[in-house]
Amino acid sequence: MMTSEARETSGVTTGLLVRYLRAEGGERAVARTLALAQVDLSAHELERTTSRVDHRTVIRLFEAATEVMGDPRTMYRVGASALAQGGHHPVVRLMRAAGSPRRVMQQMPRAVATYTAGATLELLEHTATSARLRYRHHEGVEHSPHDCDFTQGLLTGIPAVFGLPPAQVEHAECQADGSSACVYDVSWARPRARWLRRPDEHGTQAEAHALRGQLEELTLAASDLVSSDDAVTVLQRLVDRASATLLAPGHLLVVEGREGAEPLVLSAGLSPGTVRELAGRLGRGEDLGPAAVVADVASSRGRHGRFAVLHTAPHEGMEADRGLVEAYARHVAAALDVLSALDVSRREASRAAALLDLAHGLATVSEADAVADVLVAAVPGIVGCTRATVMLWDPARGVLRTRATVGMGESHVAALMATDLRPDGAPEVAAMLARRDPAILEQGAVSPELETLFAATGSVSVIAVPLVAGETFMGVVTASWEHQVDPVARDQAVVRITGVADHGSIALQNARLLATVRHQSMHDALTGLPNRVLFTQELDDALRAAGPDAGTAILFCDLDRFKTVNDRLGHAAGDELLRQAAARLRTELRPQDAIGRLGGDEFAVRVTDVDEQAAVAVAMRLVEALDQPFRIDGTDVRITVSVGVAVHHGPDGRGARMLAAADAAMYEAKERGRDQVAVAGEVAGRLVVPSLEAELGRAAQSGQLRLFYQPVVDVSAPASGRSGVVGAEALLRWAHPRLGLLAPAAFLPLAEESGLVTGLDLWAITAACSAMASWPDGENSPLRVAVNLASATLLDERLLPTVRAALKDNGLAAERLHLEVVESRSLVDLPGVIERLVELRRLGIRISLDDFGTGYSTLTWLQSLPVDQIKIDRSFIMHLPGDGASVAVVRGVMALARELGIEVIAEGVEEPEQLALLEELGCEMVQGYLLGRPRPALDMAATERLAELRG
Repeated sequence: MMTSEARETSGVTTGLLVRYLRAEGGERAVARTLALAQVDLSAHELERTTSRVDHRTVIRLFEAATEVMGDPRTMYRVGASALAQGGHHPVVRLMRAAGSPRRVMQQMPRAVATYTAGATLELLEHTATSARLRYRHHEGVEHSPHDCDFTQGLLTGIPAVFGLPPAQVEHAECQADGSSACVYDVSWARPRARWLRRPDEHGTQAEAHALRGQLEELTLAASDLVSSDDAVTVLQRLVDRASATLLAPGHLLVVEGREGAEPLVLSAGLSPGTVRELAGRLGRGEDLGPAAVVADVASSRGRHGRFAVLHTAPHEGMEADRGLVEAYARHVAAALDVLSALDVSRREASRAAALLDLAHGLATVSEADAVADVLVAAVPGIVGCTRATVMLWDPARGVLRTRATVGMGESHVAALMATDLRPDGAPEVAAMLARRDPAILEQGAVSPELETLFAATGSVSVIAVPLVAGETFMGVVTASWEHQVDPVARDQAVVRITGVADHGSIALQNARLLATVRHQSMHDALTGLPNRVLFTQELDDALRAAGPDAGTAILFCDLDRFKTVNDRLGHAAGDELLRQAAARLRTELRPQDAIGRLGGDEFAVRVTDVDEQAAVAVAMRLVEALDQPFRIDGTDVRITVSVGVAVHHGPDGRGARMLAAADAAMYEAKERGRDQVAVAGEVAGRLVVPSLEAELGRAAQSGQLRLFYQPVVDVSAPASGRSGVVGAEALLRWAHPRLGLLAPAAFLPLAEESGLVTGLDLWAITAACSAMASWPDGENSPLRVAVNLASATLLDERLLPTVRAALKDNGLAAERLHLEVVESRSLVDLPGVIERLVELRRLGIRISLDDFGTGYSTLTWLQSLPVDQIKIDRSFIMHLPGDGASVAVVRGVMALARELGIEVIAEGVEEPEQLALLEELGCEMVQGYLLGRPRPALDMAATERLAELRG
């Protein structure tokens, strides 16, 4: 901070005038003069030696006083009375120290420079009893004859300080009459010899009076120390006191800034430009030259800055003033010590209040984010920093994320919120995770990631303290500054913020424990889903928030035959089945839908913004999802689910009633045969969806089964002449009259469990051979068809007769029919499977091992199973070409197949890059969406698509 105040005319001059008027005319004369001169200042303000008055105001006062007193020589008399009144203390002491009127005349230019900045006094010549002086007002400063009268009066009184008669003054030239300056010829009597031997009584009294005045100024300066608790106000008063006591035109105080703050600069009698230039030099400890008297502002507590009394050239500083300069410097240091003590006291009181607020705030919050807000708000008041942050650790992602800030601008906060600090990117975070110690971070000495964050937030010094409860790392609380921090203050800050962190760690741990308790009380421990209480609460909330026409559906799901799983495999397997079932149900729902576990093997699903038809469709998806086998401890486990549906429209529903209605519908679904959906409405049991098992048993007779054909393409080199479509895989579909066209995954698990799968397989063999009979001949060999068989079908006595009849009735060669069996444990565990496969091969049927690579002991089986072809599972193909492990598996299978003379087909080829790599590895046949999707009729265009891909 920098302040300055221009000095034109000293308050000493106006004080002389006021005291003369009061002595000669009383307070009435003073009041009339101020009123006539239209001066806003009071008589008391005009008498203060520290005050400053512009020259125009002084002239108006001179003119008004002359008129009030009715004496044209009034200002002469004021000047002549100056030394009799005590004058200006430094001037009287200066005169006495000079020793004679002649030497006083030599010092007069210095005194005039102190009293006014609007004029200059020069000593033209002098003798032991005379002197010629030139007094010139600066350009733009009004000159008045009253100035001349006042000056002449002052000059006549100088010899009186030494006990001599008044001086004689002749005013030879006057600036008011057009001269360039006023010239005064002053003469006085020669001092008597006895005066030289001992001081005269009159002069001694004047000097004593001056000393008493200076002592009074010092006393008033001491009182200024406790006059205010504002540092700028107190120090400026001290500077002004010094300017009234020390005979110099300029005074400058520079107080060092603390903790990176700018220096405090105060001045009197100096222009702003001069203040800036000299303050910099003074603060750096440079020598200001002979025109300055400089003293250190220091006390037992340390050095605070420097104080300078400045003269104008060619005048030099007076060594006699050094004692007073140092006295004022000590006053300033004392003032700074007092203010520092007051500041420390206030800060300690504020810190104690902040600690109480922190304790109270942490006692009233129970959420982690709320704890962060309370912590960050308390840090500046307790630590003494300008800004603070709380960052919480996300263990799932392994990052520190900012959760609360204080003392920062919007751009700084945005930069923090957008930055995740990771241990691998910021070594400081890694060190804190490992050692759990406070870290002192300084700009320019941190990792690049933190350096970028420092620059974005304007931070220079940061103290980071971990939030740790037991062995659990929960985050970091930081205190930061926009400047370098004093080491002592920094060490104190570390202690204080560590205390804050301890309180915060306990509060965060309590918040987490409370959150865990709340979660456990409202969630199922096994699946993590909402329990009945929470699900019902959220259901009621959703019903209240529903629009007038919005539909809300409850799907009450009960696992069929779950007790059998517990009895057969144990409760651990049952628990795992429940976890997997919950996860599978969740994947079938939208993000806005909700699922809960009501207890045992019962689940409930809330679906919003649906009608009854859409709710039933969701329920059917859940049924189909759970129809697929679960893998529990290496064993395929199959279950089904019965679902009851209840739908309500509008906002006035009751969750408990809807759950009861859906529960009742679920029991009706179970009574109808399980593995199905029943709907409850306003009239319970209004609609029951027929059992899928019953419908599937009638599907073949009802003409609802369909075969879709996906082409198998030979991609061997064109030079072989065999590239193109060589056949297709027949894929079963169910054209359900109510649910639409269903893929195999929707009904084959049910078919296997219910024993219907063999009938479906035999139908597929007959239908595929019939379709193949109508296909055109291949370019180089007859087209072939592949039909998938379940393990149970291989052992069915109807298989061989059905195959023979299908081939004979359609006039087909046996090698054109491929039967695919899925690689699984049951394939070799079932007795008679290998013998049946051998019988089929004797007929000329080709055997293909599907989903190769996903079963057990595959390599040893290839030596014993009679297979002609293996199909590499799509789970390996989908990761090509980027996954090295998948590439290695495919390359190994190709090498093994070549050694054993087995044909290879790659399934699930969907990308050109996959096809290119397979060709490079030597795979001759592929199947997938890239070349052809399953269609009701064989798509021969796959040959042209292959040619286009090859360009």
